[in-house]
Amino acid sequence: MSNLEREEIFSKDYLTIKDLGRLLGLTYQVAAKKMREIKFKTDRLGIQGKIHTEDYFDYFNITDRQRYVSEWKSKKEV
Repeated sequence: MSNLEREEIFSKDYLTIKDLGRLLGLTYQVAAKKMREIKFKTDRLGIQGKIHTEDYFDYFNITDRQRYVSEWKSKKEV
């Protein structure tokens, strides 16, 4: 997966099952199972088939979110 694809996925506030599959290299069925596991731990949206990006970060204990933010976005915020 390229950085551009990753930035495209994380530019949204939520991830779909398809996005999760692309990020983790999983089939749709396995990605759906992983999404249910994430939703069991935390579910900010409460929408079937979608998780908030923060739920993804929390589930995988990702604290350095900077690598998921585009260079353009980082420069704009500064």
